[in-house]
Amino acid sequence: MSRRSGIRLLGRCLLGAALLPLGAVLLMPIPAKAQFYVRQPDVAKGETELEEHGAVYAGPGDEEQLRQSHEVEFKRGLTDRVQLIVEGFLEQPIGENLQATEIEIGGQYQLIKPEGDGFALAFRTLYEAVKDDPDEILFGPLARYRKGADSTTLNTFFVGQVGDHPTIDSLEFKYNWQLKHELNYRVALGIEAFGEIEDFAHPGSFNDQLHRAGPVLYLNFGEEAEQYSAAKRESEESAYEQKSEAPELKMAAGVLFGLSDATSDVTFKFDAELEF
Repeated sequence: MSRRSGIRLLGRCLLGAALLPLGAVLLMPIPAKAQFYVRQPDVAKGETELEEHGAVYAGPGDEEQLRQSHEVEFKRGLTDRVQLIVEGFLEQPIGENLQATEIEIGGQYQLIKPEGDGFALAFRTLYEAVKDDPDEILFGPLARYRKGADSTTLNTFFVGQVGDHPTIDSLEFKYNWQLKHELNYRVALGIEAFGEIEDFAHPGSFNDQLHRAGPVLYLNFGEEAEQYSAAKRESEESAYEQKSEAPELKMAAGVLFGLSDATSDVTFKFDAELEF
């Protein structure tokens, strides 16, 4: 067995049980370029977020030939339900320099805002100006269910190209999934999975698509973590009213294993979020 095949087999065995609830999603033809970050449905009026989501790749896949990629994101809560989003993407293909590839602007609307535990739902739409390719429009729901210290979040996004010269015949699709358990005020562990298919009209086989998954460590360095209690979750409105002016810093790091021939063998991901 080759080293590359061994890595894929290890990833599939390690994550198979955790991904079983998503079997119906993962068996669909699935797409679009993105960083490996699971978006949350929460929107808070007056809250500003600056985020960096980075990835370093090892063992190039048949379709994915990257050294590193980054996403810089700005978000601002305009109302209790409406959020402004601006994002920029950078990529470094193997043998080339780091370059800007895409800028996006749009928003998110939170449809369901639970008080504490329960189901949260939002919808996101972005216009994407893409370098050397047709512009795109991304849209889709973000859903989360939380009970106590445990939560699961799923993003399902569709992407359509704009203009007279599209390079695909249908929509792209991508999913981001997270299963998370909070150990204490500051530390949480989880599993995340990401996948995409470039064209619904020509999905190809599973090995032609990009799929990866792996463990992630989450750290919360903010004052919000000091006040956290799994047994005492107040409404988001109350939490916002009591929130300190001090910035909140959250970070995450993980290792994602490629589950298909098209995907890089291993992806090292890291996230940094500053809220104020």
